[in-house]
Amino acid sequence: MSDWFDFTILDQTLHLMNGDLLDVFNLHPNHVQFSLVFLLVTALMWVMLPLVEWAMIQNWSRLFSYIMTALVALAFLQAVDRYAMVQSQSLLPNYYWPVCLLAISSYGVLYVSLKGLKHLWVQISKRSKKKAA
Repeated sequence: MSDWFDFTILDQTLHLMNGDLLDVFNLHPNHVQFSLVFLLVTALMWVMLPLVEWAMIQNWSRLFSYIMTALVALAFLQAVDRYAMVQSQSLLPNYYWPVCLLAISSYGVLYVSLKGLKHLWVQISKRSKKKAA
């Protein structure tokens, strides 16, 4: 797999999680990690949604695109986890996976909630237009 992807870019990214650097900005590493994973899922959803809409009927595209996005994000995070392994120990903190899974599921809840509110708003506006007419 190292022939396909140059993992040295991950070294620079892992060094950004330096505790001293984060203390300068008064940030906690788990908050930074949550934000980065949340942005990763958002970017992947932005890429996956048109592909899934092209491949499937409109009714199932949201669910399928979120599932595919979560799987791609998990695969990427697993690659980061495997890269950070040194012999039998990981260089990543203990909270790596809980924070990653929390960010992925939080994005899903936010996405479903916003789509539901949009659908509810459309239904309410249709009903008010019928009453006005």
